Amino acid sequence: FENTYGHDSENDEDNLHITFDDAGHKMLATMVAYLVVSRVNAAYCRFWEARTLLSHALFSARQFSVNTVIFTNQDLSERANEWRFEMKQGMLELLSASLDALQDEDFHKDRKLKYLESADTRKGYTASITQISHQLQDVIVQQKDYLENPLIIQKELKLHESISDFMTDINELAKISATPYPFPTTQMTRILLFVWMFTLPFALVNNAEDQYSTPVLMFFITYGFFGLEFVAIELDDPFGTDPNDLEMSKLSTQIIDGINRDITDEGSISDSVISFHGGRFRANS
Repeated sequence: FENTYGHDSENDEDNLHITFDDAGHKMLATMVAYLVVSRVNAAYCRFWEARTLLSHALFSARQFSVNTVIFTNQDLSERANEWRFEMKQGMLELLSASLDALQDEDFHKDRKLKYLESADTRKGYTASITQISHQLQDVIVQQKDYLENPLIIQKELKLHESISDFMTDINELAKISATPYPFPTTQMTRILLFVWMFTLPFALVNNAEDQYSTPVLMFFITYGFFGLEFVAIELDDPFGTDPNDLEMSKLSTQIIDGINRDITDEGSISDSVISFHGGRFRANS
């Protein structure tokens, strides 16, 4: 340190100088910048991974409905309608229960992921997410008791695959939700950031040529570094209902509407679904 709490005897003996040379501060700046940028990058990667997994999960749910219709579009019997209706209701319940759990604040605090194995009775679910998926797979197996022409094993496995893919994505999303950014790294980053930021004016003033440059520099430096830290805080947890969280409700609503368009409330195939007849595609009107 130079001139720390020193007196300028040549100009004014009553002035108290608490500035210091910025050489050490530059080294600390490099460390702080690395920690802050690394934290933002890790938070962004978590956010983008969650968004990708959510897209895959929603796609699997939609594909499940599409395959159910395509594989049974020749069977318009009442029993086939009952089976399609159970398939539709099972997927809608599985989708709603999974997304509700991910957006639940209590779920985020539960590091054991109990919501995957226990029912959330507060929202009217009588079975856990895992149990709902098992029940839906059991409905798939029962297709031979409902359909006039039971599905071949390859088609049945395709339906099971959609459920498996959906549950894999939901479990990965739950893992992200239940695994926060390492606290020691966050703590060290914030401590060093605050120490560096609050001591930075003393280093800048030491070499400042005028009285206006330091406040201007401090504004932009503070805005940049603290802005990045707040960005990392926002991206750390992509689940919930905050403005910057994933729009699960909006995205899932589109998928739910698509499933309801595929299969009516009576279990019959919607007239708007494109079906294959005689080797040609046509839209029923």
